[in-house]
Amino acid sequence: MKVLRLAVLTLTFSSFSFAVNKDMVEMQRELEARLDAMQQTLNSKIDVLTGMLQAIQNDSRRTADQVASMQDTLTNGVAKSLAPVNGVSTKVDAMGDDVRSLKDSLADLSARLERMDAKITDLKNQIQVIQNPPPAPGAASPGTPGSTGQPQGTGAPPQGMSADRTFTDALRDFQTGKTDLAYNEFQQYLTYFPNTELAANAQFYIGEIAYNRGDYVAAVQAFDAVLERYPENPKTPDAHFMKGMALLKGRQASRAVQEFRALVQKYPHTDDARKAQEQLREMHASTASPPATTARRRPQ
Repeated sequence: MKVLRLAVLTLTFSSFSFAVNKDMVEMQRELEARLDAMQQTLNSKIDVLTGMLQAIQNDSRRTADQVASMQDTLTNGVAKSLAPVNGVSTKVDAMGDDVRSLKDSLADLSARLERMDAKITDLKNQIQVIQNPPPAPGAASPGTPGSTGQPQGTGAPPQGMSADRTFTDALRDFQTGKTDLAYNEFQQYLTYFPNTELAANAQFYIGEIAYNRGDYVAAVQAFDAVLERYPENPKTPDAHFMKGMALLKGRQASRAVQEFRALVQKYPHTDDARKAQEQLREMHASTASPPATTARRRPQ
């Protein structure tokens, strides 16, 4: 009986195990089928992503090539555009060198002309001395000092001194920075050659030396001497402007304004007038002189 039960249980368990194994096999097959399907789906998606990535890379290469081409085009275009500018810059530099050379040449020519004027003046003085010998000692001279308002020489210059050499030496020392020596030489020139054509220049340079020293009172006096003794002279506008600058530096702004205005009115088309107008603008002063007002008398 027990054997029969055991056989029955064995058969039952075997059939159950067979059923379970069959279900397991089916589940495994189904799982494998799903895994295959998922693998295929994943592969297809990977292929799609790979294709998209490849397309992006191709687009990036094309974009990089286009950017490089545009950069080359832009660089070439800028280089072509700047070529005329570079040429102009080179020409401007060359013109600047030419202008500096021209200024040096003009300065040298001006110095030569002044030396030539000094020689001519010296020659004129010698001719005048020959034609009009000096009066005997004690005789009255028709042009006594102070009679004409012009500076008069103190007598004949020392032996060997000439207007040409004195002025040339003074100008050279002034231009080379030997201002003390130049100051004395210009003073000597005015002492012995006060009525020559270059006397106004010597008087002006004396004022300029005083101005550069910071002695603005002496500078104003020197420039006043130019304006009073040599009113019709090429140095007159310069003397007006430098007098105004000396007054301004000497803290006499109202007088400086008057001097600048006088310069603009008398010599409106000169470079000194332009500089005077600039000074008036900086001082916030008008170019024109204020209208004269008539003083009213108080009632008695």
